[in-house]
Amino acid sequence: MDLESRLNLQADATAVAKLREQHGGRLVADDADASVHWLEMHPRCAASEIYVARVKWARYPDAPPSVKFATEVGGRIDVLTAWPVIPGYRPTAFDICMPFTAEGFAVHPDWAQTKEAWTGTGNPFLWVAETLQRDLNNRYQGRFSQ
Repeated sequence: MDLESRLNLQADATAVAKLREQHGGRLVADDADASVHWLEMHPRCAASEIYVARVKWARYPDAPPSVKFATEVGGRIDVLTAWPVIPGYRPTAFDICMPFTAEGFAVHPDWAQTKEAWTGTGNPFLWVAETLQRDLNNRYQGRFSQ
């Protein structure tokens, strides 16, 4: 990750940390990789269910992040049961096929030419975190089980 992206990401992460605290979660910056942050969160209807999203940026704020669910902060991202069941979240493909992730744009490159296009304005990290929390609060259907 280039220096400008790192500095932009650090500046915007403060608002994300506050959001996580408001919702009973936390934000953890990865010590080994400045492009990675871990969001610990839970659905409003299931406070005991903890989910950890690994958010990895290639260029910030210019491109959407890769978002995967992990077993824990710093944990494995290839475990199906780490994923919530939410429409558009695809545990068996280990991706979220929605227009706030790099994986979604990889599957649907045409989104770049529509109203779904990534803009990178404002605080995109906060927007991604809010989107994840909103999906957990409003579209959550349980934990994925094999």
